[in-house]
Order: sequence, then structure tokens, then C-alpha cells
Amino acid sequence: MFVNRWQVAIIVYIILVGLILIVKPAMMFTADGRVKYWSSQNTEESSAFSPMIVFPILAILCYYLGVWLEVLSTN
Repeated sequence: MFVNRWQVAIIVYIILVGLILIVKPAMMFTADGRVKYWSSQNTEESSAFSPMIVFPILAILCYYLGVWLEVLSTN
């Protein structure tokens, strides 16, 4: 079975981002649902884990998951 790393990465990324946007964790969103901006200070409007930091890291991890699955499927 051939696994395409891009398809796996995109599908997993869309699912995870969708879940994050539906759940709206308190570390990334304010109480009224707005996105927190990035800051090293811990205030109501800022967070070290804002979506603009988490989503690119999540995309990279999803790509490596796709690469890993592709390597496993070829062996």
C-alpha cells in the first residue's frame, strides 16, 4: 500500500486544526472566544501557546507523521 505523505499531512492537519477551533482551549482563546496573541507574559489576552505559534508547529509535525507513515509502508 502506497501512502502519500502530503495527503496524510494535509488530512491530519485539517482534522486537528478543526478540532482545536471547535474546542477552543483556554490556553489559545479568551473567555469570549477571541484568539490570544503571543507573549511570554501570562495575561488574559496573551499566551505562549497562541494559534499563530501552535498551527505552524502542528503542520511540521503532521508532515513528519506523513513521512514516517510513508517509510513504514514502503518497508
